Amino acid sequence: MPRSIRLIGKPGGLGTALENRLSRAGANITTDSDDVDLTIGIASQEKCDLAILPEGMHSENSNLIITLSDVIIPNGGNNWGNGIIIDWVRKVKRGESPEHGSEIRYWVNVRDVADAIATISMSKEELVKTGKMKMCGRRGWEGKYVIEEIKLLWDRYTNAINHSHTKESLSNIPSPVRGIDSGGTSGPDFQSLHHALIDSGGEGWHPLVPLRTSLMEIIASLE
Repeated sequence: MPRSIRLIGKPGGLGTALENRLSRAGANITTDSDDVDLTIGIASQEKCDLAILPEGMHSENSNLIITLSDVIIPNGGNNWGNGIIIDWVRKVKRGESPEHGSEIRYWVNVRDVADAIATISMSKEELVKTGKMKMCGRRGWEGKYVIEEIKLLWDRYTNAINHSHTKESLSNIPSPVRGIDSGGTSGPDFQSLHHALIDSGGEGWHPLVPLRTSLMEIIASLE
């Protein structure tokens, strides 16, 4: 029997990615509240088995809570931290210089998030169905370097469209994005998430989509 999963709340781009991933994993996505194996709430205060919440939002009615932040969602609106990346890309495309501040962000692509949530949701191991855990990228990024990368990618894109590449623009320029070592003590604690994914049959929390790929997807989505 396919695992029956109900999604409630405010799905948006995250919900669409998660629903697609669950369907590919063999889940039966339903709106019927009766006889479901798992109810997933997205930014919802309703009672559910698994609550996906933005930072600062709390739920006392859910068995398992995943607090999610810094998610890059092309075509996904401004939720889950996505808005700041969208704003940076739009300003770079207009020739402006975005303000980046000093905050360290832990960016992760929505596909990595959907993969991880689907792995936990499809597991029948009850030991991963309770508790609280944090989900974001493993590596910290300074905004100024992310903006430099957006500028580089946008310049390459416009040069390709306008047939204005030069020998220098086509040369192998190293990416200016400099991630902060995740081995420091001040980074997010992924122990609960990592072990939950292993217990669910996965390989732990190892996001695979590079930041550069995520930025290219956003640039393309805003055309």
